[in-house]
Amino acid sequence: MSTPAQLALDVPGKPPPPELWGVVVDGVLLNSLGTAADNWWAVNAAQFHRNGKLRCLLVLPIGAVEEIGPFSRDDAEFARDHIVESGVHPRAVTARRWTEQPHMPKCRKGKPCRLCAPPAPAA
Repeated sequence: MSTPAQLALDVPGKPPPPELWGVVVDGVLLNSLGTAADNWWAVNAAQFHRNGKLRCLLVLPIGAVEEIGPFSRDDAEFARDHIVESGVHPRAVTARRWTEQPHMPKCRKGKPCRLCAPPAPAA
């Protein structure tokens, strides 16, 4: 007796979400260098803020570390290169993966770590 052959159907699932990227601009470093690039960034950052594409990661009296995005990887690299070509020091601009929970600037984790996650509300 032979066993019946099974028919396998290729059912397409949902495609994975596109990988999103952001560009981190270290305003503290920009302000400490004292070049005209800090003024350029202050003016252009307002455009990203108006469009809802800017979030502050860290605010200090001498400046802020901000992230623009989310973008595709190509757009994030283009934005990073454009910012550098506009006079911002290359060490002050970094492209990195976008996460819904923002990480602190030097965090390299893919998911929010215990240092980057906001504290749990007190009950």
